[in-house]
Amino acid sequence: MKNKKILYQEVSDSIKKDIIEGRYEVNSYVPTEIELEKMYDVSKITVRKAIQILCNEGYLIKQSGKGTRVISNRPFNILSKASSFTTILEKKGKAVTKKVMSVKEVSEGIDMLFKHERVIEIIRLFEINNEAAIYFKHYISVPRQTDLSIIQGDNFSLYSFMASIGTQISYIDDQFIAIEAENDIKNILQLSKNFLLQRSRKSHDNNNELVEYTVGFYDSDKQA
Repeated sequence: MKNKKILYQEVSDSIKKDIIEGRYEVNSYVPTEIELEKMYDVSKITVRKAIQILCNEGYLIKQSGKGTRVISNRPFNILSKASSFTTILEKKGKAVTKKVMSVKEVSEGIDMLFKHERVIEIIRLFEINNEAAIYFKHYISVPRQTDLSIIQGDNFSLYSFMASIGTQISYIDDQFIAIEAENDIKNILQLSKNFLLQRSRKSHDNNNELVEYTVGFYDSDKQA
């Protein structure tokens, strides 16, 4: 007999995957309990436990008389209940634009041991109120068969992409330091001074294997 805890966790994981991949969009409603019972061939108790997990993780909210609404599609809500930096800026009335500048496979120059042999570099630029403010270099470990053509568009989400290829993040190590800007970064961000804030991030999976290394350069004069 299948363990009930595993069963409702499987239902929860399946619904979460559909949310992250866009089948259920933010502000839309997931199917009713009766519909979910039929979809997964499980009991009402199993469905309710699965939905409660997603509510606790910040993906869903129950609305009396309306249904269960999707309130977030961020892959790693469970790691932090805080709002994202982008969400905070948008709530303050700031316009945030994210642009993918380049995507390529890298075979040398990275002296880190990633989970997969294939490592891709994604360069992104964030603009705040139409001014270049944050420059990112992402190095992501991906399976050999990963289609890189999906990494495009101004609405590209790094962590949604990682979740879609089966990458699970267990913990993140962030380090911040003030540095003197190199000329290329200084020109891209149109800095008014020589120094900026650098953030280095390493993300690991449950097996302690490195799946992401990101370096971000922030013009803190444009946004604290």
